[in-house]
Amino acid sequence: MNSLNEPITLNNGAVIPNRIVMAPMTSKGASWDGIIEQDDFEFFGRRSETAGLLITGATAVSKLGEKFSYQMSIYDDRFIPGLTKLAKLVKRDGSKALVQIYHSGANAKVSYEKQGMVVGPSAIDFPHIPYKVTELTEEGVWAIIDDFGQATKRVIEAGFDGVEIHGAYSHIIQQFFSSYSNKRDDYWGGTLQKRMNFAFEVIKRVQEVAKKCAKEKFIVGYRLTQEEIHKDSVGYDIQDTLQFIDRLADMNLDYIHVTSADYGKQIKEVIHGRTAFIFVPHVFKVQDAIDGLQYGDMISMSREALIEPDFAKKIREGREEEVATEITSTEMAKSLYFPRKMAEWLLDPNGKNPLPKGMEYFKDLVSDQ
Repeated sequence: MNSLNEPITLNNGAVIPNRIVMAPMTSKGASWDGIIEQDDFEFFGRRSETAGLLITGATAVSKLGEKFSYQMSIYDDRFIPGLTKLAKLVKRDGSKALVQIYHSGANAKVSYEKQGMVVGPSAIDFPHIPYKVTELTEEGVWAIIDDFGQATKRVIEAGFDGVEIHGAYSHIIQQFFSSYSNKRDDYWGGTLQKRMNFAFEVIKRVQEVAKKCAKEKFIVGYRLTQEEIHKDSVGYDIQDTLQFIDRLADMNLDYIHVTSADYGKQIKEVIHGRTAFIFVPHVFKVQDAIDGLQYGDMISMSREALIEPDFAKKIREGREEEVATEITSTEMAKSLYFPRKMAEWLLDPNGKNPLPKGMEYFKDLVSDQ
């Protein structure tokens, strides 16, 4: 049996049917207000057999937390009906489905367009941000922690199997962990240990809500970026992160998920089996995913999930040689159900997104719509 097919039992007893994870990706299939629309239903529904564990794109827990246009949000009960329909679609073939919950803090540029302000750990003039950042008060910090808790309650109500707490890609949790963006000298900053406190309090609140409200084995995972290196400074390095991971591994999380292939061996050694480790080996073919299991308990993929919606299904059925590794025609592109705004985003010549191979076949589809 292909090692990717082996089920895994998480700390809370939940069983993932295989070792494949569809990484969270912003799909831009929601409305401007964050309500899930048909494009997202089709995109995620088509991927119900991509992996044993599927994670939505970043889903905002607060009006002030939105970085991406046309992303999902979850800061109000009005988002629950769309999420409920999405959960049923993604889970229909036996996979587990999670919502990635996040707040983008100082980087919430869409919230700035809508609300006229953004908040962060500290009021710093960041070179990449063309607006003023409002420093969070103590009350404001706890309010965002509560937003994560309320979002978790809505995820449970919608019927998802769990949440992934988004502590990566320079969103607010990473901003608190980074000495570059956190200049506080209170409970939330001033030392490496104190810069961890915001993440810990978010995790504890999410776990409290899950314990109180979820009837099933509700999954709580955490994602992080291994290092934050700037041109002229270091927000945190891998040694800081390994100390952080050591603390996280004792918090009864169901998994820790990284964002790149860096430092897999060191992270695996620090976790030491205390929780599942989701590793990112940059999958371009089946063997890449298999090789990734030397470090991770599960492997996470994004581009391959875009190209091959039947990745896990074909492996389960012994059809590895049929797994697509590039988009080869306009007809194939059409069958992948990319939301139009996602396709336009990926085709942007000024964009920074790593493109699936064969993305050019979407050009005619986008222009025809």
